[in-house]
Parts: sequence; structure tokens; C-alpha cells
Amino acid sequence: MNSSTPLLELRDLCTSFRVGGFLRPRALKATQQVSLTLDRGEILALVGESGSGKSTVARLIARLVPSTSGSILLDGRDVLVTERRSASRAFRRRVQMIFQDPFGSLNPVHTVAQHIERPLVLHGRATRETAREKALTLLEDVGLRPATDFIDSYPHSLSGGQRQRVAIARALAPEPDLILADEPTSMLDVSIRMDVLRLLERLRRDRGLAILFITHDLAAARHIADRIAVMYGGRLMEEAPADKLVSEPAHPYSQLLMAAVPRVGGSLNDPLPADAGKPQLIDPEPGCPFAPRCRETVTACTHATPSVHPIGPAHRVACHLHPARSS
Repeated sequence: MNSSTPLLELRDLCTSFRVGGFLRPRALKATQQVSLTLDRGEILALVGESGSGKSTVARLIARLVPSTSGSILLDGRDVLVTERRSASRAFRRRVQMIFQDPFGSLNPVHTVAQHIERPLVLHGRATRETAREKALTLLEDVGLRPATDFIDSYPHSLSGGQRQRVAIARALAPEPDLILADEPTSMLDVSIRMDVLRLLERLRRDRGLAILFITHDLAAARHIADRIAVMYGGRLMEEAPADKLVSEPAHPYSQLLMAAVPRVGGSLNDPLPADAGKPQLIDPEPGCPFAPRCRETVTACTHATPSVHPIGPAHRVACHLHPARSS
């Protein structure tokens, strides 16, 4: 394996879902030509509003939904080719997911110990005799102290933040290389969201984890991520280093997201700089998916789908308003 090979690489990843029943089946294109890379020890934030396709990308990587076309490379090997039918246990060990809902992601009839000890034993990280001790250590690592107060508890007796920490501990149990964090703070109280973000940052630093952080919150993305990628209508709109994208967003949709971030001195009555609407995912028409809402369109926007191209160092955008130049 070449040291320059990304841990994860997506190449033109597409997926569609059948809708409309048997009489008039139609294809809902959830993701289209999504290409991204993620290096070891890096945090990439995937940002967009509901329905943008960002959570679908995470589920595609986790092999929870099938792809229509494209490639998912882990250490340079296409897992869609090497593991055609389903993900292997070795893949599951290396790629773990933290789900959005801390209430629905844990089995209510299992104790915290059962949630964490099972993956430890299943993936060979502990024996049945040593699993409890390692589970206690993991609970301490995610901030549930003293761990002995939590390990025999059931999920219903825990707060939302505590449940999410248990879910994080469960994801850490196999000692993965990559964690897919699907909006892990969106259902938590505002007072504890920052604690979970700091926890993810620390785990990245201490364990060398790569994290794909799914969120609709650009402020959270800027805080935690090295790079930010923006999605809309199942397509990648823009990708850049976090500070660059937040300070100088190039795509009109990225600018719209930044305008929606609460700021000191701002007004709740400030109009958003875009028309209302939503992307057309079923039988989409040619052109940029954001064109019906964009106020800066040119003729090409409604006739040709823009490709993702470089407009600066480590900065890519899919927009006809920005000509390609060397990265």
C-alpha cells in the first residue's frame, strides 16, 4: 500500500431508489457522481440540507444500501468488487458508523455492557473473560465516569448525551480506521453538543481515526473539520479546506448556507439570497440542480450539468460561474 493512497476514496458514486410502485416505477436519484477522498487521521465534513444526499453517502460507504454505479476504495481496493454480495467482517471492523438517533440506535433490552462487549469479542479485540474490563475502559474514554455506574444500565435510564457516548464507545470497540458520524449531535441538547464534538476531535487525535462528519450545521463543521464538502440534490457542489469554504464560499448554494448561519448583529428577518424550492431528484432535468433556486444563473446552468473542477489550491466547485484553473 502506497503511503499517499487515501484511506477512503469515492469515485463517481451513484445510487437510485425505485419509487412509484409497480405500475409506474420511477428512479429517485439520491446521489450522482460523488467523488471524495479521506486521509488517515482527517476529518471531512459533509454538509447540506435535508435531502441533499449526505446521509445516503454515509450509508453507501457502510454498505447499508447498495450503489447503482461507481467505486468505494478502502486503502486503494474497491470493496464493491472484492466484496460483491455484502460487507465482510474485516470491512465492518475497519468502518464503523455512529447514527443520528441515540434513542433508536441502541437495543432497549440490552445493557450497556452487552452493546460494547459483543463487538469486542466478535472482532477479536477481547475474550469473553476480558471483555468487561475493556468495555469499562472504553466507557471511561468517551467520558462516562465512573464507568461502573453505567455499564450495567439499560438505554432507557440514560440521557440522550449518555446514549450517544455509549454508541461512540460501541463504534470504537472494533478499533476501526474510519468512523462515519451521521449528524451525531443533531438530536442532543445544545449544552452538550460541543462536548461530543470535542470528544470526536480527541478520538481523532489520540487514535488516528479518520472521521466523515455528516451535518447540516456549518458552524459545527468549521469547528471540527479539516475540509468541508457541500452537497445539494445528490451532487457535490463544493469542496475546500474548512476555513476557506467558510470565509470564501464560491458556489451560490454554499453562500446560501453561510447566510443561514446565525451571527452576532444578524436579523431573523433577513431574506435568504435564493428562491424557495427543492431539488428535483426524480427524473431530474439537465443542468445544475440548484439552478431553479439560484439568482446568479447563466444560460449554461439550465442546459448543462456542471462538473466538479478545481478553482484554486484544494478547492473544487461544480458551478458554471467559476472557470476551472490549475489546483
